[in-house]
Amino acid sequence: MDKSLIKVLIVDDDTIVRRGLRATINWSHYGMKVISEAPNGKRGWEEFLKYHPDIVITDIVMPEENGLDFARRIKAYSPRTKILLLSCHKDFEYAQEGLKLGASGYILKTVFEDSELDHFLTSFQQELSQSTKEVLASDIQESFNFWIRDDQSDFDHQLEMFFKNDWSWMNQPFYVYLIYKSTASLLKSIPRMVNAVSLSVNDSYTFIFIEQAFHQTFLGNLIELKARQKDLDWIYEGPLSGMQEWMKVVRAFHHAQKEGLLFECPNVIIMAIDYIVRNLSNPMSVSDIAKEVKMSRSHLSTSFKRATGESIHSYIEKKRLQWAKQLLNESKLTIQEIGELIGIMDAKYFSKWFKRCTGFPPSNYRIQQKDDIGQTNWQAK
Repeated sequence: MDKSLIKVLIVDDDTIVRRGLRATINWSHYGMKVISEAPNGKRGWEEFLKYHPDIVITDIVMPEENGLDFARRIKAYSPRTKILLLSCHKDFEYAQEGLKLGASGYILKTVFEDSELDHFLTSFQQELSQSTKEVLASDIQESFNFWIRDDQSDFDHQLEMFFKNDWSWMNQPFYVYLIYKSTASLLKSIPRMVNAVSLSVNDSYTFIFIEQAFHQTFLGNLIELKARQKDLDWIYEGPLSGMQEWMKVVRAFHHAQKEGLLFECPNVIIMAIDYIVRNLSNPMSVSDIAKEVKMSRSHLSTSFKRATGESIHSYIEKKRLQWAKQLLNESKLTIQEIGELIGIMDAKYFSKWFKRCTGFPPSNYRIQQKDDIGQTNWQAK
């Protein structure tokens, strides 16, 4: 079954009613499919748990378990599920009770018209579609927050699904903005028809992805807004296309923001920093980095020193030392394993290098850090 179809369950003790609803309605017109049916609430509940339908159309008066008890169980288990009650004139009070339980509406079996059912099905289609988008947006924001902190490995798969569906427009040229102090008024400045996505890093930083055709208009809005909001700032890159470029630029901007270099460095230096951070486990040369960012070796070296105040070699050593200290403090890895993780394969050379940088061999540093932590904990008591 196509996962994009809305699933419908029909529950009625009258076989003719069930078959009639199933056969006479063009369910595909509403993006729906009847996945099962049942003769009473008890059997309906079994089918509900089996198929997890989005919509349940149920009679009220049925043997074994009536529609109201059935509806009550559904709403307790899955509040998002839409329930449409089928009622007779004599069941009117029951129908009113069903609405109080959370049913979306009811139809009188004896007099209902196609237009009435069309109204409910169209409404359900729109509401479920919007609800699904909101859930997906919430999910991708949560997953993005984990991924940006290097805490989640399956984000790539989820992102791939978005690029195939909701974000397929980003397979065509788009721009990435990382905005400092973005505001609600800024987000409202993006026309509704524009393909755009915003993902927050924290309270201060927001990524905005916008299709190329509206890049200049959006940039103009930013410039106008900055005249009123002085602390607003931004950096952007583009045009880009595809998931790999999306990930590469987002990661690079985020690393630069953490380093405090976001608005201090040209984008090419930000991309170089990202390459360094992502490849600390591998031997790398200035030539490797220059090739990645499409600059000459000498031009990159000069530009990097001008932007960051240190040479590429010094920056690599600084990042490797930070990582080595963290691993010595927080892991039980051997000295050999830590050296390999930071791109220094020879354990003896790693020990000499670490001592040259810190004044201590790595084993002594690890012991000292544990002693310092123990002393701090003892004083706290």
